[in-house]
Amino acid sequence: MARPSVAFESSGGCWVAERQSVGFSGATDLGPVEFLITREALEEMLDPDLEGVDGDYALEIFSEFEADIHRIALREFVKRLGGEPPILLTASDIAMP
Repeated sequence: MARPSVAFESSGGCWVAERQSVGFSGATDLGPVEFLITREALEEMLDPDLEGVDGDYALEIFSEFEADIHRIALREFVKRLGGEPPILLTASDIAMP
């Protein structure tokens, strides 16, 4: 079986206030890759009607859905052929194709 192009470790992420996102990273054969998932995307994962999540709550949501977020990040990394870091995951990326 082929190895994934990006490997993730559970980290809990970190709140990036200026981007209103949770930052996390993955490892590739060429080095680390930075990702951001927006507050809105996290709200969408938990409850589409949820709005105004703060940084602490965003980190809780990230921790709860971290495995799913890593799968989405891998899918988007492959779809975008890497791209310029950080790779931004938004609410539209959360919807399964």
